Amino acid sequence: MPEKRGETFGNYTVLEKLGSGGMASVHIAESTTLRKRVALKRLLPHVAEQPELVRSFIHEARLARYLNHPHIARTFDFGKVGTTYFMAMELVPGPNLTQLKKQVAATAGMIPLAVSLHIIGQILDALDYAHNLTDEHGEPLDIIHRDVSPPNVIVSNVGTVKLIDFGLAKAARSSIQTQVGTIKGKFSYIAPEYLRGQLDNRVDIWAVGVIAWELLTMRRLFDSNDDFEVLNMVREAVIVPPSRYNPEIPGELDSIVLTALERDPRRRWQSAAAMRVALRNEIRELGIEITDRRVLQWVEWAFSQDPKRAETSGMNELMEMLDEPESVNTTLPTVKESKPPRPPGIRTPTGTKRPKLPTPVVGQQMVKRRRRGRVFVWLLVLALLGGGAYSAYYYDLIRYVR
Repeated sequence: MPEKRGETFGNYTVLEKLGSGGMASVHIAESTTLRKRVALKRLLPHVAEQPELVRSFIHEARLARYLNHPHIARTFDFGKVGTTYFMAMELVPGPNLTQLKKQVAATAGMIPLAVSLHIIGQILDALDYAHNLTDEHGEPLDIIHRDVSPPNVIVSNVGTVKLIDFGLAKAARSSIQTQVGTIKGKFSYIAPEYLRGQLDNRVDIWAVGVIAWELLTMRRLFDSNDDFEVLNMVREAVIVPPSRYNPEIPGELDSIVLTALERDPRRRWQSAAAMRVALRNEIRELGIEITDRRVLQWVEWAFSQDPKRAETSGMNELMEMLDEPESVNTTLPTVKESKPPRPPGIRTPTGTKRPKLPTPVVGQQMVKRRRRGRVFVWLLVLALLGGGAYSAYYYDLIRYVR
């Protein structure tokens, strides 16, 4: 299958390559019928020779046609051109969570609490929808994503979180069965019971728990270069509360995350909706208010920062900027091509404070404000010291006169 820029493939003009896996390649393509750019996913030639894998791809496409939710990337088209099967999916511009965490780790240090909770909540919204989806006859499809992980969560360029790649999704009534002993999904996010062959919607809840723990701490929960060691950690490693690494996290939020990470699925959140309700209640208790637009602004700000110039003090200024009122009139930064892909923005609060927005303009104002504050403090200190010295001198003079 040729992969040249400008190649015509059915009703599509193939443009930039996004990536390639074991089964398919994905390109940005221009649709002549939809009149928009899409993510064109095409089966690789060697896969087309294996009937079981072709059936799996067709199953994915048929399953995807049921998915129509604001936090799930849509599938527009499916078919076959020549001997090549394809799917045309919604192209979601913006960074995935892996890219976002990498950029933030190199610049701001931490993702604000409000931003993390916003992302987690929208992932749960998407899963609640998928888990409860029915077919045209009202029969439950029992869809399980099976690969909820940072690369498959995108913060779009309008601040909305999108869950992508239901390629590993399984419907309970599907005729496509996973081979015995074959585990699909990224090892660090696989639920312990899945390793024993048990599979239901709670494996996706576990994955959300891992993502939540990592967003809140900016650390990997199960981290090793050895896949077998990762699987052993999934089964046995002690899971500490995220507040161990982030003191901004209250105890109730610890409890929500740790419940999602219960190794016994019977003690875990039994549905995405249940976890979402608990999270929403905690957000209300913390007084957090956040919108997609705020998220967009924060992400834009984070990606406008140069990792080479990042300083510890920058994080303090960032957290203060998050307290700026939403009505502040600022100009969003333009991300240069040499920097990571331009992502959707995020707005988040710290602790129990209301979420705040950072932007370059606000950032400059805050730096000036902080500098003026420092000058005032030093002048006050000098005045106090001078006053103290003068008082001592005056006291000695009175004694001498007497």
